[in-house]
Amino acid sequence: MTTSEIAFLDANILVYAANKNSPFHAIAVALREKGLKGELSLCLAPQVLNEFFASVTNPKRLEHPFSQEEAMREMEKYFQSKRILKIHPQPETMTIVFDFLKRYKVVRQEIFDLYIVATMLSNNVTRIYTYNEKDFSKYAEIEVLNPASVIK
Repeated sequence: MTTSEIAFLDANILVYAANKNSPFHAIAVALREKGLKGELSLCLAPQVLNEFFASVTNPKRLEHPFSQEEAMREMEKYFQSKRILKIHPQPETMTIVFDFLKRYKVVRQEIFDLYIVATMLSNNVTRIYTYNEKDFSKYAEIEVLNPASVIK
């Protein structure tokens, strides 16, 4: 597996895979399973696991929120997977953040997506699976992939 083939999993993919009531559930599960089986080269960062936890335990985000224990078990499944690479911020990640803040219009919560992009790039990952395509499409340095594109 080379980093150029790897695609980052955004938190919304994990949330939709966990939420059986989501219209995106089936595709998110299929994408996740391809990664867990090693059929797709996928990666994620701890920030995504934290965002997942915040979303699935929030009754404003899910009709049937997870308990802390349920959310933790799901997080551990991803974190312990040998087939999904875990990437971490590198020394140059914040340098990329500051550079992008000069080049791109970013406000409020958008900083978290920018930090994901900076973490990706500092690990030579240039592709991301997300349902929030518009949030990431402003960054010319990465390729934004719709999860439905992998399920045929």
